[in-house]
Amino acid sequence: MTKGGKTAFVVVGILVGGLVAVAFMVRMSQQPARGSVLEMVLDGEVPDYVPVDGLARIFGGDELTMRDHVEALRLARDDSRINGLLVTIDGPEVGTGKLQELRDAIADFQRGGKWAVAYLETAGEFSPGNRDYYLATACGRIWLAPPGDINLTGIRAEVPFIRGTLEKLDIVPDFDHIGKYKNAMNTITEKVMNEPHREAMDALVSSVFGQVKRGIAAGRKITEDDVLALVDRGPYIGPKALEAKLVDALGYRDEMEKHLKEENGDSLPLVKVGKYLKAGRFFNSGPKVALIYGLGGVARGENDANPMTGEMTMGSTTTAAAIKQAREDASIKAIVFRVDSPGGSYVASDVIHHEVLLTKGVKPFVVSMGDVAGSGGYFVSMAADKIVAEPATITASIGVVAGKLITTGFWDKIGITFDAVQRGRHATFFSSGSKYSPEERALFQEWLDRIYKDFVTKVAQGRNKTYDEIRAVAQGRIWSGEDALRLGLIDELGGLTTAIGRALELAKLPPEGRVQLVVLPEKKNLIFEFLGGEGVRSPFASLRGQVRKLIEEGPSPLPDGVLSMPFVPVLR
Repeated sequence: MTKGGKTAFVVVGILVGGLVAVAFMVRMSQQPARGSVLEMVLDGEVPDYVPVDGLARIFGGDELTMRDHVEALRLARDDSRINGLLVTIDGPEVGTGKLQELRDAIADFQRGGKWAVAYLETAGEFSPGNRDYYLATACGRIWLAPPGDINLTGIRAEVPFIRGTLEKLDIVPDFDHIGKYKNAMNTITEKVMNEPHREAMDALVSSVFGQVKRGIAAGRKITEDDVLALVDRGPYIGPKALEAKLVDALGYRDEMEKHLKEENGDSLPLVKVGKYLKAGRFFNSGPKVALIYGLGGVARGENDANPMTGEMTMGSTTTAAAIKQAREDASIKAIVFRVDSPGGSYVASDVIHHEVLLTKGVKPFVVSMGDVAGSGGYFVSMAADKIVAEPATITASIGVVAGKLITTGFWDKIGITFDAVQRGRHATFFSSGSKYSPEERALFQEWLDRIYKDFVTKVAQGRNKTYDEIRAVAQGRIWSGEDALRLGLIDELGGLTTAIGRALELAKLPPEGRVQLVVLPEKKNLIFEFLGGEGVRSPFASLRGQVRKLIEEGPSPLPDGVLSMPFVPVLR
């Protein structure tokens, strides 16, 4: 080596060593001090996954995901430097299933003897506060700001119906469905709930209310009858909430912090979740487990995200490819598929289901259901080795719905007329200008029957049950996770952490062990994503497609596929 080469080698070595030293010092500076308190702020959307593409990500920065919060709590539980947890709650935008996943993680944090305090400015401001209060009761103590309220009033699922609007516009719905509980079309074809619709909704509300009642009773150490009486006397202004022992103290934020500081050895070093995770994560070492997200409506093609709202679409091409990649990667020991979807396309759902079938017997495949995994969202899940859902997860809806809106009367009202020529007796089959003819309706019914039979058959195969056993609990009915477990449609209650544990068990690895989660498909470079690299749908392309659909089809109340759930009730 020449003298110049040796010098260059030394310089490079010094630079690399310096960068490593700087990185180490930065990492050490992010380590929490002894006696720290983890602070979790839940005041907006808590997504399962944040795609790199999307204008919201570019202008809004990083969002903390459900996994971030759950992983931070799991890590802090075993961290001797963390004494306790402060949960600031102000209207997290999640469904009841995810609320329960957060409650599970908070409860797990406290099992090691650590304390948790919830702080509420209010649980609803002249609005329902059931969601916020239910979450707060997972903590050992609850503080409420003096002007705040606890608007604990019970659960109400209100369904909107637009049949009256369509009548005023002279638009006629021509729909059909398989499964007497498949109520996706009812909001279009009816003005009130029919008997099966009401039966299913009533059972769902009853199940979720029972779960909330039990959770509050356990958290506040009172009986379920006490909770029912408290609900019936609500809502509560701050002093009445304190008197009813719904909260433990009234105080502003500074007063609460002063109190916690005294209890914590005259020190209260608060460490927020985002900063805490920069010092290390729980799922970052050990055997590799693939984590694949299936979020939003199911559609053919690539994954997509609304460039304005960030709302996801589960693309069959992307999702199937991710499952295939995980199956063929020898370093990955198991696969966890996180599903939060109201369904959509039958074809897309079946493509994903087929890829799951190819994976069974090759590697453990476990589904973790979020707030909802119904219709197509259940279709993509049903072949898994194990299915894990929270008690309030909305799932099943094993049924089919399809049809069209006849808009001729509306166009006549505003003076627009249509004329056409055609070849083929059924050229008007998908036209909004005419109802199905008797011959077309027979074909339409045959089509629906085929899809429904295929759905029920594949559920039976996936759940190791007979066709008749599944048909008895199908009929398009939605079930809570609690009821789905009783009916054999899922295997266990829990969240993502539980699903990871089951995947490890199936892989013959310690279920409580550390793992390295490998998220698939891998995220692309931000600029690459934004401009639309190979296999990536850019925000510009997504926006253009949605605008074109709006122009061509107008705003539509219709589901995006025959395996859809357009209305999903949530706890408020």
